[in-house]
Amino acid sequence: MFLSQRPVDCVISLADLFFEDSSTYNPGLRGKEELMTKLSTEQMLYLLFAVAYSTDGTVKKGDVKGNLPADVKKKADQICEDLCQQKLLESLKGSRLAVTELGKKALVANLQTTDYKFETAKGPKMLNALLSCFKLVSPETVVSSAADEMDFETFVEKFKAIYLQERKEQELRGVVAIRTKEVSRKFREKNQVSQDLLDKYLQKLKDEGKVFAVTEKEDELIQWAE
Repeated sequence: MFLSQRPVDCVISLADLFFEDSSTYNPGLRGKEELMTKLSTEQMLYLLFAVAYSTDGTVKKGDVKGNLPADVKKKADQICEDLCQQKLLESLKGSRLAVTELGKKALVANLQTTDYKFETAKGPKMLNALLSCFKLVSPETVVSSAADEMDFETFVEKFKAIYLQERKEQELRGVVAIRTKEVSRKFREKNQVSQDLLDKYLQKLKDEGKVFAVTEKEDELIQWAE
């Protein structure tokens, strides 16, 4: 199932892994939390390559990063960290990773709706055809489109509420350093929104001067403009 050998085998393995008993597979029984997991294209690719290069259920971080497309490879460490925070990846000893059950289901659901096209020289037509097949397996498993329907005004209201709650908790501890990453994580836990839309709205908050952002020790800290 290694992409370095035959990339189509990765998709075939995914199909075997998650739909091996199609006679009993019932997407209608899936929990709400699974339908809410909308991945960015970069996150989807990271999980896909992690599955492809796994041996006995785990994979080295370096093996995933080393085989990602060049534009994704530059962000690999941050993508990995974000996926671990979302409990889609589990970080193990020895710089190894394991794709969690939630991560596997999120990957399959997102493969069903992705418009991403592989440009590898190793069988792109077959690979893209197999990805298209995921969309036909069961329409009920698609990621809810509501993840991209939240308007900016609603986002501002909900994001600010989480920000203020985080600030209140930190003030009680005596030190206030509100990290964008932490507020974003809590926002996604409570709201159905894709990572792409979250990033877009966060940038809009900064552009419109609603929040100020500074970077300290590789962490971005934010402050709401009063």
